[in-house]
Amino acid sequence: MTIKNFLITVFISLFLSSCTEDNDITVPRNLQEYIDVSTNTDLGDVFAYAASASGSTTLTYVYSAPEEGATDIRYYEADSLNVDQLDFSNYRRQNLTATNVFDGKLKRFSRSGSEENWCLVTYMLDGELHKSNPIRLKIETNPTSWTDEVTIEFPTTLNPKFTWSDFGVSDNVIYFEAISEVDDDSFVSGVYTLDKTFQYFDTANVESYIDVSESPDDLVEDTEYLFTMMAISDDYWVNTVIEETFVPRNLEEYVTLNDTKTIEKAFAFAASSSGSQSLSYIYYDFFTGSSAMRYYETDNTLVDENDFSNYRRKMLTDEAVYGGELRRYSRTDDAESWCIITYVIDETLHISNPVKIKNQTRPTEWLTDLEITFPETLLPNFTWTDGTYLENVEYLEIITDSDSNFLSGTFTEDKMFQYYDISNVTSEINTEAPEALILNEDYKITVMGLSDDHWVNLMIQETFTVE
Repeated sequence: MTIKNFLITVFISLFLSSCTEDNDITVPRNLQEYIDVSTNTDLGDVFAYAASASGSTTLTYVYSAPEEGATDIRYYEADSLNVDQLDFSNYRRQNLTATNVFDGKLKRFSRSGSEENWCLVTYMLDGELHKSNPIRLKIETNPTSWTDEVTIEFPTTLNPKFTWSDFGVSDNVIYFEAISEVDDDSFVSGVYTLDKTFQYFDTANVESYIDVSESPDDLVEDTEYLFTMMAISDDYWVNTVIEETFVPRNLEEYVTLNDTKTIEKAFAFAASSSGSQSLSYIYYDFFTGSSAMRYYETDNTLVDENDFSNYRRKMLTDEAVYGGELRRYSRTDDAESWCIITYVIDETLHISNPVKIKNQTRPTEWLTDLEITFPETLLPNFTWTDGTYLENVEYLEIITDSDSNFLSGTFTEDKMFQYYDISNVTSEINTEAPEALILNEDYKITVMGLSDDHWVNLMIQETFTVE
């Protein structure tokens, strides 16, 4: 055999081999042809649905819940939207990869593009083909709404009840609810209901489960969970996705748990970030030896702020500010609420005053306008005026050096403060006398105007050079 004939033989062999591969990628084949070579006629019942990504008109997620042991999970899409969606010869396989969601209890394809179409999902189980319902992609005409608006009640500590609305949508026919742990995205439970409510783990209104082989574990106190709800239409498009975190055990229950500890008052206050009505900072007075720092928040501002049962823990991140004399949590949320900070020192539980977050009705004014004079060398005098909101009952003055090291923190009821002069100082953050300023060095003063509900209406920051 010549080399030429040998190469032709090898090529034909490889070609015939590739033709026998059942992958629909190298060898184009429509879904009906795939079904025709299937060994079973009952194609099973694969429940699948799709949603557009949050804020996107070009990215779609297609979800399915394959049974345990399923393999060869495939995504098919029709040639056009204007076809008979039940004629499977119109569907071609798309080379998309399924990724795990909720510990693999759901599989998700990510589909790019703004074109609307029909699609469906298939997989093999025990040698038999299973096929989903046709899904109508509506990424442009009806993009999925993503929100966190859900009412979470706690009839008991570990059995939260979730209630939501249709938000004006009229074609929702079934709802999917999942609970997962936030830290590691581990799956806890997944159910389908016809009602706009679900209580963990009450099966009275549950139509079906994601995983029927296991009973869900009990929730754990002080663990952060994510509640996810998808409202699904009759053509399997997700109209609404709700995502909201929750933590079992409210502040009242936490205080009861620590009933052997001494209770002392802590000081906290809050301000909105400059120019923002969604980012707020919650500051608290930090002491060496503090541990178990926690942030609690109410659902809204209409509740009794002194009733600890109205406060639920939120897992926010805090950081040291002003040289560690204060710490602050960063909160991103448009909604207003009351909040409380707690921490433990030895056998004492410190609970802050209730702080009213008013990022919408009273966004903090950030200014640089104050008068700085030097009636005495190295002893600057600061005076200022209120901004738009004339509700300040006290002022916090903080002075730091050019390296942001904390020097002084004082409270006054006057709109005036002189460094080293405590004649009008009502209280102090620092317990030691502040260092003397240095001639010709640069420093920074921050003045915060606080209302009686501990919200910062006014934030003035200015640098100055000591004379």
